[in-house]
This record gives sequence, structure tokens and C-alpha cells, in this order.
Amino acid sequence: MNSHITERFKEIQQAREHLHELGMIQWKTENVFTWQWWLLVSLTILPLIIWWNLLDKKRAYEIAFYGCMINIMALVLDNIGTEWLWWGYPVKLLPSTPPLFTADSILVPIFLMLVYQRYSQSWKAFFVANFVTALAIVTLAEPLFVWLGYYQLNSWKFAYSFLFYMSASTLARFIVWKIVR
Repeated sequence: MNSHITERFKEIQQAREHLHELGMIQWKTENVFTWQWWLLVSLTILPLIIWWNLLDKKRAYEIAFYGCMINIMALVLDNIGTEWLWWGYPVKLLPSTPPLFTADSILVPIFLMLVYQRYSQSWKAFFVANFVTALAIVTLAEPLFVWLGYYQLNSWKFAYSFLFYMSASTLARFIVWKIVR
């Protein structure tokens, strides 16, 4: 027997299996095909189409790399935040995707990529544009997602999200500029 497979680990795996079953039941009976679910589908597909039409194709790899970095940071934070119960997601696009795939992998990266595309030439312009974007996300988008029932805050505050957006976008720009330039 593998020494890492302890009784506690087995209990955790059983609890995860039970949570997975409950999540599937909730998704099938309370999420899929509701108006909130269809809105998530739209918020997943339409921004990608809009982004593709607005994308500076000459800088596509650079901009997409920046967006991928934002996406990875958002997914990591989201996994930590849901695991530590800082927040929760009552409505999901798919039961097996990251907690809020639409926000982490589509909306936030696309908004920040558009800002990067337009304002990345100078640190000052980039910082100001990201400040305004982060402020808009935490004062408009996140409260809207709470109101729509997609996002439930427990101990997390919108101000923490603001700090995340500012630091993630700044770190991503720094790394991209170091690699690209």
C-alpha cells in the first residue's frame, strides 16, 4: 500500500465524490437551461467574437499571451478562494469547469487584453487604464454578478478583487514586456 494513501485521504476523496455528485445534481436540476445559464453561455461566446474583431492581429500572440497569464492567475485565485470558502458560485456553465469559467477565462482576460492592446505602450497610461478598468469591474461587473446570483461573497471583499486585478495585470505586463522586448 502506498504510504501516502492514508485513511484521512480516503475520507477526503469520499467527501469529494459526494460533493461532485451533489454538484452534478444541482447543475442538472437548478442550473442548466435556466435564463442565468443561457446568459452565461452568451457571456462566454459573444465576448470572444467581439474580442476577435477588435484584436490587433499583428500583436495577437503578445496580447493572447498577456490574456493567458491573466487567465492563469484568475484560475489560481479562484481555486484558492472557492477552496477556502471566500466565495461560491451558485450557477455554473458546466459542472466540471473551473468555478466561474466565464469570468476567469473569458470576461476578465478579454477586458484586460483590450486595455493592454490599447495602453501597453507606456507604464503610466497602462496603469491609469487598468485602474479605471479594475474599478469598473469591482463596482459594476462583480456586484452585477452577485445580484444575478452567479457569485456569492462570503469573507471576500470587492476591494481585494481590485487589488488582484491591478497586481495581476501589472505582473502580466511586466512579464510580457520582458519576454517580447
